[in-house]
Parts: sequence; structure tokens; C-alpha cells
Amino acid sequence: MSLIITGGKDNTGVLWVYPIGAINLFINRFWPAVFWFGAFNIASGLLLFTPLSTLMIASYSFVEAVRFILTMLALNSICLAALRSEEQAYQTIMQLHADDIRQMAFYDTLTGLPNRWSFKTNLERLLARAGKDKQRIGLLYIDLDNFKQVNDQYGHEAGDRLLLEFSERLWEEIRPTDQLLKPEAESLARLAGDEFVVLLPNIKEPLDASVVATRILNIFDGGFEVDDVTHMIYASIGIAVYPDDATEPSMLLHHADAAMYDAKDNGRNCFRFFTQKIADTMHQRQQIERGLRQALSEEHFSLVYMPIFDCKDNTIAAVEVLLRCQSPELEGFGPDHFIPVAEATGYIKEIDLWVLDNALQALVILQQKHHFKGQMCINISGVELHNEAFPVQLKDLLERYKITPDSVELEITETAFVADDAIGLATLKALNELGVSLALDDFGTGYTAFSQLIHYPADCLKIDRSFVNDLFSEREARSKMVMVIQSLAKLYDLRVIAEGVETEAQMNYLRENGCDWAQGYYLSRPLPWDNLVKLLSE
Repeated sequence: MSLIITGGKDNTGVLWVYPIGAINLFINRFWPAVFWFGAFNIASGLLLFTPLSTLMIASYSFVEAVRFILTMLALNSICLAALRSEEQAYQTIMQLHADDIRQMAFYDTLTGLPNRWSFKTNLERLLARAGKDKQRIGLLYIDLDNFKQVNDQYGHEAGDRLLLEFSERLWEEIRPTDQLLKPEAESLARLAGDEFVVLLPNIKEPLDASVVATRILNIFDGGFEVDDVTHMIYASIGIAVYPDDATEPSMLLHHADAAMYDAKDNGRNCFRFFTQKIADTMHQRQQIERGLRQALSEEHFSLVYMPIFDCKDNTIAAVEVLLRCQSPELEGFGPDHFIPVAEATGYIKEIDLWVLDNALQALVILQQKHHFKGQMCINISGVELHNEAFPVQLKDLLERYKITPDSVELEITETAFVADDAIGLATLKALNELGVSLALDDFGTGYTAFSQLIHYPADCLKIDRSFVNDLFSEREARSKMVMVIQSLAKLYDLRVIAEGVETEAQMNYLRENGCDWAQGYYLSRPLPWDNLVKLLSE
């Protein structure tokens, strides 16, 4: 305005009005720019064409004044059009960016299905609506069995393609032609890894959910083919129904999850409805979890010692350490109950290290003060076969207590072994290289092919107590298992330990048939520390 009033030198300075006006418009958003554009042009018109022109220092002819106003109108219109286009482009970019963020936040990047967070939101909405309309909703919790083997053997890209293919076929299966159910687009979700959920709105009876579950299981008939490769994977499905099993979204999901684990425990490749029995098991599991946390934090664990005798001369050849827990929450629950929960929750790694540490401390005392020459046998979880840090941790403990590795035997249950498990085999070899002895515990109860024994760096087979108990059984196949295992051990030059020896007849049979070591209540019960020391001294 100052330039218009003064005109600048010889009226040429007024030309600076044009770039200054354009800059002033562009530092605004569109609608503020329209306001300032209108205000400026009105003010200019009043100064040039009304009696207010007496305030002007510079003088303009009528033609110059009209030319100035028209030029400003054209320039400002061009600037506003450019500003508007810029804002629209920016809004489009922001919308695209917001859509991408929403997709990442609410949907699985691999399958495009709703993710866990989005599913929970949809579940809350559907249950609220179903509560008002007095409707049932079925929730299917699906977990793929043996999927890890696909990743291990064919790579994660093959696993991703399998998950993508399964999600597409899963959607086809929950869109039946019989109009039994009419699932919505948000009825299917991928929660994590190989876990999927299906919502079945407005089902008339809980059994309607089993129809869909059966269709899903049929996807895996004969295996699941991806990229011309047939993978032997299956599904375990848990079913919970609103409001029969739960009214809260989180509990409904939790109950379906529990039913899925029950399906896994019952042979896999099947479905299970949530039941009161499963509810009781859940409650028990939660109690055990609390007890384990308490036992770890307050050191409620202890060890007892099971002597292992040489069958030739009845001397104590080794001692097996057994875990006990005095946590009030775990009263009435033995290792058979709390070890599987510890493995599922991850507590087992802490427990294994505690057992190793305390067992090795005990071994040092036995060797130094009581001249014990035998082995200390320590059970470890099969979880450690996939813990690459475990061999290093064991090596550190052996060096700390200055224990020769050959005086330690690690017992791993045979059921922990999986065929073609490269990681597990590598861990076994790393332990073998340390010099510790390795025993396959509960041998005969797992699925180890006899030909696989040549690949396992095992030193000992422990015959499961069930076969010892059936030594004189009328079932010929069971009664001969001890002889079969002993022959197998002789073939591979392995030591044999029979556990669960409870009668003199069993002991005599094992001794006469070449069994190396034996343990059981007939020989000795698990002993507390003081009783073990007394027995050794005798």
C-alpha cells in the first residue's frame, strides 16, 4: 500500500507491488489468501477511484489506475489458483499417507487381513451388537500344525507364500453357498505368525460353527500344496461361542485359544469346543504360572537325588537330580504338571540353569568331600535344543566349578527330538563337543526312527519305566521292548539304564540280560541331600 501511495521514484517503484503481493498470498493458506486478496484490491480501488485519492502522493491517470487494478486481479487470480492446486495436491498426499498408515496399523502386511488390534476392535463392535439383538457369535481360533518345519526346510519365503495361500482359501471356505452363515469382510483376521481367527456372526446353534471348522480342516486333506510342493501341515481349531462361553471379547478369544490348545493335545488336525473341563485346566495352568513366578523369585526350588546302580555289583554308578518345588501355589503339583507349563511360558530356561548350577555345586561337594567317582545326571528340557546359548552357558558353569565334562550326563527326553531338526542336532553336537555325556530319556515312547540314532551323538538310552513294568506282561510286543532296546543299544555301542525298577524279578531279569545301570524304588527312592551322603558313605 505504501508503494501505491508513494509511487516510488518516478512512479516506477510501484512495479514492486506485483511480486510482493504474490509472495504475501503464497505465505497463506487458500482461504486466508482470498481474504487478503479481496481486502487489498478493495483498498486499492478506494485509493485510486474515490475522493480518498487526495491521500495519494503519486498521481495516476485513469488508464493507469484501471490497468493496475486489472493486472492485480489477474495476478492474484493466478496465485490463488496455484495455491489451491498446491493445497489439493498436499491433501491428496496426506490422504494416501494416512491410508498407508491405517493399512499398516490395522491390517496384516502379508495377507491383507485385519490384524490383532483391528480384530479386537471388530470383535467388541460385533459382540455389542449381538448383545442387543440376542444373537450368538462363533469364534474359531486356528493354529497351523507343523508350520515351523516349512520355514526350517523351505525358508521363510515359502512359509509366507503358504500363509498367503491359506488365507485366501480360508476366506473361500467361510463363504459357503448354502447360506448357513453370512460372514462380513472383517470376520477373518491373522493374529500372529500362523494363527488365524474366524468370526461367525448370528449362528443359530453352536454346532453351526463345527460345520465351518470341518470345512477348514478339509483344506488340508492330503497335505497343503504351494508352488508344486505338498506340505504336510494341518490345523488345530478351538471354538468358543458368545454368549454361551463368554460375554467379554477378551475372554471369548482366550477361551477359543484354550480350546485350540486342547485340540493340539488331542492329536491335532481337529477342532474342540470350549468346555468346563478346559476352563478348569486353564485355571490350573494360571495357578501353576503364578507358582512358577513365585518359586523363581523366592527360590522355592530344591533338588532330590535318585541313585543309579550298576547292575553288575550294585554300586552307585551315578546320581540323577530331580526337581522339587515348595511354592504354596504349586502344592499338589509335581514336575509332570509344572514342567510343561514352564516350557510353554519360557520359565524353563531359568529353571534349567538353576538346576544345572545347583547340581554342579552338589557334584563338586560329592567329589571333593565324599570321593564320588560317578556321574551326575541332569534332566534338561527339549526347549534347550533350540537355545543356541545353552552350550555356552553349560561350558561357563563347568569352568566356574572346575568340573570335568565327562562326569556330567545330560538327559533329554526322546519326545523332544524331531526328525530332520537341524538346529536341535547342532545343539546336541555342540554339547557333545564339550565332553558331557548325553542320554535319551524315556526311550521308546517317542518317534525316533532307529536309523536316526546314528546321527544323534548319544551315549546312553534310558528305557522308559512303562516297558520295565511290562516285562512280564501278557502283551508280547510290550514285554519284548526292553530286549529290543538293549539289542539296539548294543548295536550302536550305547549304555543302557532301566528306570522304574520296582521288583526283585525285574532287577534280576535286567541284570541277566545285560542291562548296564538301573534305578527305581526297589533300589532306592529319591533322597534328600543328607540321606544321599549317608548312603554313599555306607
